[in-house]
Amino acid sequence: MTVSAPSHRTQFLVITCTLALLVAVPVVAASGLRHAEAKPSGEMAFSDSSERPSGQLSAAIPGVEALAAPAAPVPRSGLAQAAVDAAQGTAGSATELAVAVLDRETDELALGARGGEPYYTASLSKVLVAVDVLDRRRLDGLAVADADITLLNRALGPSDDNAMNALWSRFDGAGAIGRVSSRVGLTGTTAPRDPSQWGEVSMSAEDTVRTWQYLLEDMPTADRDLLASAMDAAPARAADGFNQAFGLLAPAVDGPDAPGAVAKQGWMCCFSGKYYIHSTGAVGGDRRFLMALLARVPRAPGWEAARQEMTRIATAAVQATA
Repeated sequence: MTVSAPSHRTQFLVITCTLALLVAVPVVAASGLRHAEAKPSGEMAFSDSSERPSGQLSAAIPGVEALAAPAAPVPRSGLAQAAVDAAQGTAGSATELAVAVLDRETDELALGARGGEPYYTASLSKVLVAVDVLDRRRLDGLAVADADITLLNRALGPSDDNAMNALWSRFDGAGAIGRVSSRVGLTGTTAPRDPSQWGEVSMSAEDTVRTWQYLLEDMPTADRDLLASAMDAAPARAADGFNQAFGLLAPAVDGPDAPGAVAKQGWMCCFSGKYYIHSTGAVGGDRRFLMALLARVPRAPGWEAARQEMTRIATAAVQATA
């Protein structure tokens, strides 16, 4: 039988089909690549899991490499020490300042020269008692009435001393100091020599930031929010009439255009002719920096001078973390 030569039309069809195949192959490959990249795991789909490469695209697509996920930004280190240095550099020569700053992102703790030295707490002891009451309610079944929660709010927000007196008596405040120290791992905190004087609890700046860390990270959400909300609602004028909008609660730190802070303040007179004035808390919307600024200052210049100095100290410390 005689085989005739292909016609021009047949040759044209063969060439056209060949070209179509050449174009289709990379399109199909690219389409497969797009589907593979859309998978949440960053891997291509395989019918047999044993054939799935670890974190890489199939070698069946030459010249294509897996795209690595962008690395999370590394937090800046050294900011806690910068804050301590700024605070100490701002304090007056007659001011005995104890500073501790904890960066919760890097876990860096920086202490000033007096950071481990115990200071009388004044109203900072109210935080210790509040933590103890809520912990014992959760762990030991301690009966805590709504009226007691109101007392906690009054003691922490307006810093009401009458509310603290009631809590101290009702819930064994003197014993709370040892219980919280054991639970949190505090090493520079002791109960007052006179069990009735809660303002004379002794506590270091380091222990103060450790207590804040426990409150924010280890207490259940409901308890943490109760305490933080009470302090966050602190009015500028305390229950005893003292202006507590200083330090971390001054407008330069906690104002509308400032980083913001949730804080507990302390003030007390007089031992060895000095005022005790403290500002402690968590700074920023993310509460990254925990700061304890404890000070003993001469009485002669007066309370307003003491408040202004603590505001300068706190402002310098917070600005050093920006």
